[in-house]
Amino acid sequence: MQNLFGQLRQKLSKPILFGLYGAVGCLGAATLLGEAFLALTKLPPTPRSPQAIVLLIDCSGSMNENNKLQEAKSAAKAFVQRQNLSQNSLAVVGFGSNVQVAAPLSGNKLMLDRAITQLSDGGGTRMDIAIEAAARELQSTSKPRNILLFTDGEPSNAGTTLTAGQSAKTQGINLVAVATGDANTNFLTQLTGNPSLVFYANSGDFDRAFRQAEQAIYSNQLVESGPTGDYSLLYSVLRIGGWTALLAIGTSLALIAGQNHYLRRRILTPREGSMGTAGSLVAGVAAGAIGQLLFLPVAGIPILALGGRVIGWTILGTFLGGGMSFFVPNLEIRRALQAGGIGGAAGAIGFLLVSATSGDLVGRLVGAAIVGFFIGLAIALIEDLSRRAWLIVHWTPTEQTPINLGTTPVIFGSSEDAHIYLRKDLGYPPVVAKIYLESGKIIMQFDEEMQKLKGMKFLRHELANGDRRKIGEVMIEVKTAMEKLP
Repeated sequence: MQNLFGQLRQKLSKPILFGLYGAVGCLGAATLLGEAFLALTKLPPTPRSPQAIVLLIDCSGSMNENNKLQEAKSAAKAFVQRQNLSQNSLAVVGFGSNVQVAAPLSGNKLMLDRAITQLSDGGGTRMDIAIEAAARELQSTSKPRNILLFTDGEPSNAGTTLTAGQSAKTQGINLVAVATGDANTNFLTQLTGNPSLVFYANSGDFDRAFRQAEQAIYSNQLVESGPTGDYSLLYSVLRIGGWTALLAIGTSLALIAGQNHYLRRRILTPREGSMGTAGSLVAGVAAGAIGQLLFLPVAGIPILALGGRVIGWTILGTFLGGGMSFFVPNLEIRRALQAGGIGGAAGAIGFLLVSATSGDLVGRLVGAAIVGFFIGLAIALIEDLSRRAWLIVHWTPTEQTPINLGTTPVIFGSSEDAHIYLRKDLGYPPVVAKIYLESGKIIMQFDEEMQKLKGMKFLRHELANGDRRKIGEVMIEVKTAMEKLP
């Protein structure tokens, strides 16, 4: 195994190596810890109380274009089939220039299915009188009352439609809307009074929108789409924050281990482990909580919901990138934050693409690997691209490692804090030498203990581009991107 890691270190560039470490860390944490955490904290689905629902379907002329009416009918029929009609009551109302009460409130699935099949009109979009008719159908029931509106356009009269909608809400009727085509989602938000009760669907995606509308009374989760319990806002935020924190810890510790492996150091010291865990815990909880808070209000609006998720992952990547500046020599925190944010956003897009096609579980696991990979990749790329002066550490004639130089000294010695470890059993003190930038000059400063051991005359040396020095068991070479550093 050690030989395998050694071969990877030699053959792969640092960005790819870091990406792989990040992917393995994030995926491992998601698999071993994240899924267990979600399972333990998942509340059982809340039993649905009996509902009375009017399916109010736009049958105007524009619905005949691109087979939209037939697709809407298919989605509506599937909606009916999913209902427990021993408890729920459904009615079917169509509208165009006129209103068709195709089926009154009923628990007869066959009758409701036939009513949906028979819907037709082809005229205008009298949404106002349609909402009034739907509200009348709900007057005879004591069950919680809902109108599920499907439309592809704007009403013939916006003012009277808003008045009809307000009248329905005053009667305690819940309005939920599914929009497609040229439907004005801003208008429908006014009509329902809540943007989370408006669902937009492209052609071919009507069934998904009906399912989202069906679950509108349930709490939505950032990383789950199936039925869940009725989570409070605080519980929901803490739950997703905890899951994200576990992924952050796995990614962070893996990247620290990758950095140490890259420098041939001990994979993870207790100090590094505690720092990485504590920092990642805070970063993960904060990022997950912020992402969930942004996601909840817009869960029913696909574009905005995607934005909330991407922002959450971007924040996580930003925090993790900033944290890595404490472990990668002379990685500026500003650049580290930028790299982490870019990696988190790129990973989020991959996460969402996989989730959309593979379901929650596969989406979470593969998505976690993608997020970890891009965060690690971006951090290492930024480190490579920001170099002004660096050391090349020649471990052997065929293996070498570049390390950025800056105001933070690169330490050679036998202590746990040394960036380049020199074996204590060979007599090397905790600090042998430090190399750093000072006023545009590259300085190599030997420790006083080395002066005693080796009888050195000068402890401070100025190095130039191309200089080579033997320090302990390794050869170092100085490189700069310009003849004179600023």
